[in-house]
Amino acid sequence: MSNYSLHAIPVFWVLTLLPHAYAVNIIKKANNGKWDNVNARGANAATTYQKTAPAEVYARFERAEAAHKNGFENAPLFIGAMLAGNLAGLSTETMNFAAGGFLLSRVVYTLLYINVTRQKYSYLRSLVWWIGSVLWIRIYWKAGNALVS
Repeated sequence: MSNYSLHAIPVFWVLTLLPHAYAVNIIKKANNGKWDNVNARGANAATTYQKTAPAEVYARFERAEAAHKNGFENAPLFIGAMLAGNLAGLSTETMNFAAGGFLLSRVVYTLLYINVTRQKYSYLRSLVWWIGSVLWIRIYWKAGNALVS
């Protein structure tokens, strides 16, 4: 069996970019095709989008951007886990399971983040986040044990 865990890193990067691309697309549609690429993160752009887009579209835009940012916040932890696990010589099965499971959790997490609009269902998103996090935490733990022995 081949070890695909390092391949999961660029796949994760693409998965993290997708919510941003989606956010830009929906806000452009709601803003007559306009997107301020010169100062895309500026307060003026956000204020303009909030004024011109319907409230539900702007809220969806915000959730997609939040999912995008959360991906990059988690990137160092996931990347480090993949590198640590491979450096420690963890089994291919262990690494592939963690990498694949984490990527799957990120897809589900992102879909939930963008689509859930009710507080009571938002906790499902948090649960999925924890499931993904446990997968990379487990790799650090196993890698640490392998390197200590």
